[in-house]
Amino acid sequence: MEAFKYGCIVGGEHFCKRRELSRQLSAYIAGGQNVVIQGERRMGKTSLVRETVAGMRGWRMADADFMGVKSTTDVCNRIADAMARFDSGDSIYRRAMSLLAHLRPVGQIDQMTGLPTISLDARATATPASIPLALDALASHVKGRKACIVFDEFQDILDIKDGDQVLALMRSRIQLLPEVCFIFLGSARNRMLSIFLSPDSPFYKAAAVFGVDAIPDGDFFRFAAGRFATGRRKLPREVFDRILEITCRTSGDVQELCDAIWQVTESGQTIGAEDVERGVRLVFSREGSAYAAFVKPLTDIQMRVLRALAELGGAHVLSGEFLGLARVTTPATVKKSLVALCKADLIYSLGGEWKFVSPFFREWIRRVR
Repeated sequence: MEAFKYGCIVGGEHFCKRRELSRQLSAYIAGGQNVVIQGERRMGKTSLVRETVAGMRGWRMADADFMGVKSTTDVCNRIADAMARFDSGDSIYRRAMSLLAHLRPVGQIDQMTGLPTISLDARATATPASIPLALDALASHVKGRKACIVFDEFQDILDIKDGDQVLALMRSRIQLLPEVCFIFLGSARNRMLSIFLSPDSPFYKAAAVFGVDAIPDGDFFRFAAGRFATGRRKLPREVFDRILEITCRTSGDVQELCDAIWQVTESGQTIGAEDVERGVRLVFSREGSAYAAFVKPLTDIQMRVLRALAELGGAHVLSGEFLGLARVTTPATVKKSLVALCKADLIYSLGGEWKFVSPFFREWIRRVR
């Protein structure tokens, strides 16, 4: 039995309901309001959108994931594939191929899922000018139906050549499609906010900002306790509080640690602090080698700053206490190390506070000497 799921989009019984957020989001979608979903990594943003749309009678979503896109052709490919996955009927599939004819589409069947996919001919090279055409095709595909268009990891478009131009062309086309609701998601919060809240960005105020924060402790406890109860395991509230502390209340990491605890406990057991520790060790057994690789290239000073960050948090990194624990003499040294650790994608800055990308990595750093 799989009581907890993590590392993927979750739904149904594995999704901790966010009723108020879902109610607000469904109102935006039904009203045709474009929305940008902001929140820290692994907070369940994509799962929230999917569950919300699934709960809206008759509504569907066409979703394109732009994670790791390398070119404008990649962007068009993801949009084309979203069209193919939106409907599996032959007539709809042929219509999608027809709408994308200018981009020389190639239809295939995914060997793993058995579902149709569409990609561009390998010899075809899309240019920024292809973007409005691809968006027109996608919008025409869902127009007149209860559907929204979801763009995930939207900030990755900035990493491609002509990324700024692509965003500008997307914005110019989207504003001409008021009958279609667009939802934008991304795991790089600061970059997403710069796209939608910076006056210099073509997407400035192009969508309502919708925040997804940590699930309220009480709601999450009731969900987790209920999942453990399906295997006749009892979860005391004080034990769950320790789980929240270790995972920094990050939804995906809470589920991962709960899954590890499930694996090291048995039916009929009351979960204790020692079981949480065993669960943490199980997570480390899976991920510890990756953590060791993360720190291998770091300098001694960077490692000391990282340890101080793990112990004291990142709200007061220039305080005397922080400098003393990191054994550095100047704030400039701390700043330089933080920038290097950020570039290594180990930490990030949010609202003036430095945080670990992975709470488990933070816990690992606290224990390694």
